[in-house]
Amino acid sequence: MTLGRIRRPRLLTAAMLGVASGTILVPLNSTMLAVALPDVMGTFGLGANEVSSLVTLYLGAVAVALPLGGSIGDRFGHRRTFLVGVLAFAGASALAAVATTFEVLEVSRVGQAVSGALISTSSAALVRQTSPADQQGAAFGLFDLLVATSAAIGPFVGGLFVGAFGWRSLFVLAIPLAFLAAAFVWLRVRQGADVHVSETHRPTIDVAGLVLLAAAIVAFLIAIRGLGGSNSKSGAGSGAVSAGFDLGTVAALAVVPLLALFVLVEVRHPRPAVDPRLLVHRPFAAALAGVFGATVILHGSFILVPLAIEEVLHQSAAVSGIALLGLAGVGAVMSPFGGRASDRRGRRLLVVAGASISAIGLALLAIPASTASVLGIAVLLAIVGLGNGLTSPRQAAALESIEPGRVGMAAGTYYTGRYLGGVVGASLAGAILGTTVTAAGVSTGFVVLASVGIVVAVVSLGLPGRRRLEPVPFA
Repeated sequence: MTLGRIRRPRLLTAAMLGVASGTILVPLNSTMLAVALPDVMGTFGLGANEVSSLVTLYLGAVAVALPLGGSIGDRFGHRRTFLVGVLAFAGASALAAVATTFEVLEVSRVGQAVSGALISTSSAALVRQTSPADQQGAAFGLFDLLVATSAAIGPFVGGLFVGAFGWRSLFVLAIPLAFLAAAFVWLRVRQGADVHVSETHRPTIDVAGLVLLAAAIVAFLIAIRGLGGSNSKSGAGSGAVSAGFDLGTVAALAVVPLLALFVLVEVRHPRPAVDPRLLVHRPFAAALAGVFGATVILHGSFILVPLAIEEVLHQSAAVSGIALLGLAGVGAVMSPFGGRASDRRGRRLLVVAGASISAIGLALLAIPASTASVLGIAVLLAIVGLGNGLTSPRQAAALESIEPGRVGMAAGTYYTGRYLGGVVGASLAGAILGTTVTAAGVSTGFVVLASVGIVVAVVSLGLPGRRRLEPVPFA
């Protein structure tokens, strides 16, 4: 006798847990370190501007390395790339844990960023390739839940470890997690993950395109950094400010020519590191623009909220960490529901609705009375997090329309947009606040973020609806 209902495949498998365990290393080592920066400052006798390079250097290096990670995954296979990435991350973390100079610590952070780029691009490809075709949204929603939860609790966990064992313990913590992820993927992700990789004909790595893209990204990051530096300093040291401003100006002027040359090279390459035609493919372009704006909002909020709570409301860092759980925690919990619903109702509806809810929450945070209490901030951040959780189908929409042999390249492009959005969001929030944190400055920051949220909702209209799209070969 047959069952009346067909059982759907279980998504929370050992393979999913292994991939997620490796992937959480990347955001976890970004959010956790934020609470350790004062401790690092004391160890090496540094100022806040110097020690902040551990965050910006990490985000920038990840953004530069992501396209290379995607190309490596497409050439050598995403399972292999993932394993190399997590083991390299463990090595870089060990170096950071024993660093005796700040320069060594910076080098180890770059090592974490490069290996994290290998993990991020290959993990997205592995989730896509090991999940049922009709449950892609649910799979990515579950994946987002596992990864986003780690980012949400990062500041809280980091605070506990730093308080008990010092900042070096954060890097030690990453080592067993990396080995656990490697073991799960080695044992449970076997056949099928790298079937598109031919042993006799592997796609070549587009060195010229990667170099040009890296140069454009580095110029963009220097320009952003120069803008922030010129706004944050005055008076003494004006010569340094002038030099920094000149460097930022030169970098800003170089971005467009570098990008133009990059596009010219890529459209002629048979296997480009980043195919410019992705940007005219509406579902992918809408997803890329959306994730860029969403991370501008996320990282901008991670700057505005702690400063508002600690500097304006005079509460502790622990209180601001708890308030931020409303943003990242609620979003993480809602991610699987958004992904599962999008499998039935289409990606567009859920993402547009979620982005709109987030924009409303941000607009309410822009009202000075709303940020007059920690409770008010926490409740409105939860609304923003609710909207963010509903946008989890965005990643599935970006990757499901790409042929399997180009998923690594597409994932690298997608994640590059995400990390660049984070750099822009943090830099933008800092530039708005300036040298003095005020309630008016915080409100202005949320006005800007709410405007970004509206733009994200509009561009998300370009995502596919209920009709499934066939993968685009980009031949």
